[in-house]
Amino acid sequence: MNDFNGQIVYPEKRDSIKNALIFLHGYGANADDLINIGLKWKDKLRNTIFISPNAPFKCDWSDGAFQWFDLTSIAPDKISEGLIKAGPFFNELVDKIKIKFALNDSQILFFGFSQGAMMGLYHLCKRKNPCAGLLAYSGLLFLDNDFDSSISSKFPIRLYHGKNDEVIDSDNSVKSYEKLKSLGFVVDYRIQENLGHGIDNEGLEFGENFIQKILGI
Repeated sequence: MNDFNGQIVYPEKRDSIKNALIFLHGYGANADDLINIGLKWKDKLRNTIFISPNAPFKCDWSDGAFQWFDLTSIAPDKISEGLIKAGPFFNELVDKIKIKFALNDSQILFFGFSQGAMMGLYHLCKRKNPCAGLLAYSGLLFLDNDFDSSISSKFPIRLYHGKNDEVIDSDNSVKSYEKLKSLGFVVDYRIQENLGHGIDNEGLEFGENFIQKILGI
């Protein structure tokens, strides 16, 4: 991954890499936005490499701002177009990580926030082999006409959303939960009181417990 554009936190030298956690940042953020969570979790999640890529496209308004897809319009057809356009970049990234660190899909977890959560919810189930799990914070599941028929894999999902989110309404996570549950995913969620568009300490604990359960720690 010599052309990798982002941040990586490696396990301690004595610990081999057995798992990866890939962070998917939100619109207008960058690789620095979530990587500190990896620094916070690395001592408890040994043998895990934390990878935080920049999204593939720059925002026009800042050299340090990246996007998975354009959000100047929130019309459903534009969101669908953006998600589809970002898909090959996302899958190429995951496949490069698998090769570089000799990992299978089942050894890779994902942590998405906002637009990054939308990416994980939309694309991971379309991959042939299931990942280890997805944490989706302050996001939504975008449903197009082909979504149900395009599902190729299922994996555990945990959703977390601030009730006072002023960017993406928390009802979106409730609806995402209901839809994913109806499709046979193992999924749960929490709507956090007095939280806006962000992640608090309780949300991090909620996520850490999810990962530890999956990894058997």
